[in-house]
Amino acid sequence: MGLTSYIGEQFHKPTGFGGRLATFVMNKQNWRQYVGTEAALELRDTDSVLDIGFGNGYLLNRLAGRYPCRFYGIDISPDMLAAASRRNRRHTDGGKMSLSLGSAEQTGLAGGRVDKAYTVNTAYFWTSLDAGLAEIWRVLKPGGVFVNTVYSKAMLDSLPVTKSGYAKYELDEYLAAGARNGFFAAARPIVEGRSYCVIYTKQETGG
Repeated sequence: MGLTSYIGEQFHKPTGFGGRLATFVMNKQNWRQYVGTEAALELRDTDSVLDIGFGNGYLLNRLAGRYPCRFYGIDISPDMLAAASRRNRRHTDGGKMSLSLGSAEQTGLAGGRVDKAYTVNTAYFWTSLDAGLAEIWRVLKPGGVFVNTVYSKAMLDSLPVTKSGYAKYELDEYLAAGARNGFFAAARPIVEGRSYCVIYTKQETGG
C-alpha cells in the first residue's frame, strides 16, 4: 500500500499510531465543519443525539460539554472506540453517553431512538448513500434531523489522498438520495464550493 492510500485508509478507519495522527489532523482540519454541524443541529436540551463515525470523540466531547442531551456514538474502528471512551469517560460513566461499534448502515440502535443525528466526512465510505440514509431514517424519531457534513466533490478531487477508496458525490446527489429515502433535504454551505451541511428532516411517512 502506497503512502497516500495508507493515509486515505486511516481517514476511513483510524487504527494504531496512524489512526491517532489522522484523527488529530482531522480535528484541526475540520474545525469549521464542526462549528457548522453544531449550528445546523440546533440542539435542544431534551434531544437524544447520535454521532456516526465519532473518531477520537472530539466533537462528541464538545457537544456533551455544552448541552444536557443524551448522546449515542458509533464508529467502525475498535481503536477509536477506545480513544473516544477515554476522552468521554465522565460522560459515559455518568450515563449521559453510550459509545459502541457500528456503522451508518448498521447502527445497532432501536428504531425511532434519536431526535438528531450527524456525521462529519464519513459518507464517502458508506456502502451507498441509500443504505446509510435508510438506516438513519429508521433510527430517527418522526420529524428528526440528520446533518451530513461533507466536502464538495471538487474539493475532494483536489486532494491526493482521495484518489482511491472515496465515493465522491455532487451536492444534488446528496439531496436526491434524501428524497428517495423519506427525507426533506436541504443544503447549508460552510465554505461555498468546498464544504456543506446537508440537512435531512425525516418525513412522517416513507423510508
